[in-house]
Amino acid sequence: MKICGLTREEDVEAAIESGADAVGFICGFPESPRNISASRAHELIRRIPPFVDSVLVTRLEFLEGHPGMLKRLKPSALQLYGSRAEARRLSRTLGLKIILPHFIGGDGRGLTSASGFDAVLSDTYRRGWSGGTGQTSDWGLCRRLRDEIAPTPFILSGGLNPANVKEAVRRVRPYAVDASSGVEKAPGVKDRGKMEAFVGFAKGGG
Repeated sequence: MKICGLTREEDVEAAIESGADAVGFICGFPESPRNISASRAHELIRRIPPFVDSVLVTRLEFLEGHPGMLKRLKPSALQLYGSRAEARRLSRTLGLKIILPHFIGGDGRGLTSASGFDAVLSDTYRRGWSGGTGQTSDWGLCRRLRDEIAPTPFILSGGLNPANVKEAVRRVRPYAVDASSGVEKAPGVKDRGKMEAFVGFAKGGG
């Protein structure tokens, strides 16, 4: 499971100590309170120990405007927003795992193919938002999407928190879960207790 939207050293350490399998850093979304610069992401990724994955959450156009960024940051995976065709092309050339975000709701369309991606992550549709809405997804639609893309791993995201993640896992049976605002005490500032509780419930404890 992944804790996303980390901005501070102490939160990275707390997420890892809480048992997170992956930690995420947002670059290229200036409208987000969790957005950080590429140099800041580099500082935080350097603190991650072996056996914990780092995920860079970004846009295709941000990558294009920062040549050499991936070589410097060396994330374990990309959660990549933008043209799916271009993302598929990059997945064949970058040598990185690429997670495809897919909006749940809105126009109601499903995902025709997950080919070329290492995982699909759900995000709740909200008009005018490019991702990370913090709103709970329709778990029935998420379960349907999980079945449609199998055997590609499905990561459940969207409005998850310590109070609902156990039920979400029971109903959707995802490969993994992802939380950001649901484990915060303020935008961009994580809460150690919430992270510990979230990880515990997500992994079947708590």
